[in-house]
Amino acid sequence: MCWWGYGKLRTDTGDEYPMFIYIAPQFRSRSHLRLNGQRPTNGLFGNAWLCSAQGVTQRLDVSGDIYDTYLNADGSQLSIRLLDAKMYFRINAQNRRYADFLGAWHGSDLTLHDNGSWERDFLPESRNSSARASVTFTWGSYSDFKNLCNSTAIPSKSQIGPPHN
Repeated sequence: MCWWGYGKLRTDTGDEYPMFIYIAPQFRSRSHLRLNGQRPTNGLFGNAWLCSAQGVTQRLDVSGDIYDTYLNADGSQLSIRLLDAKMYFRINAQNRRYADFLGAWHGSDLTLHDNGSWERDFLPESRNSSARASVTFTWGSYSDFKNLCNSTAIPSKSQIGPPHN
C-alpha cells in the first residue's frame, strides 16, 4: 500500500522547508541490521520533493526499512534515507547528498528525525554539526505541498542549492 503526505522539515536553527513524500513497500528489506532490537520486515522506496526556495522544488530518492510490522504500521519504527535524485546517464553519481532519518507512524502521521546529516549535506554552510532536523508528514496531495512551497518564504541564507555535479 502506497502512502504520500506533506509537512515542513524544521531545523534546530529555525529554518523550515516544505516537503512531500511518496513511499511504497518493497517486500524484501535490503538490510539485516536491527533497530532498537527490532528486525526489518519490509523495505521502502519512493520519492520526495523538497522546497529549497520559495516556489522551487528538488526531487529526492527515498529508500529505507520498516521494522517489526506486517499488517499495521502504527507505532512501527522506520529508517529512511533521502538522497539527491539519480541523474540518469551520469557517469559519476558518487557525490549525491543524503540525509538519514529515523521515525515512526503515529496514526496517519509519519514523524521523522535526522542524525545530523541534514545540516552536514543539504545546507549551504554547515552552521552547527550537532543541529538536528525533524519533519511530521500528514497525509495530503502534491498540490497541497506546492501551495505550501509557494507560500513559504525561505530566507536567502537558508536556501538549498542544486544537487552536486
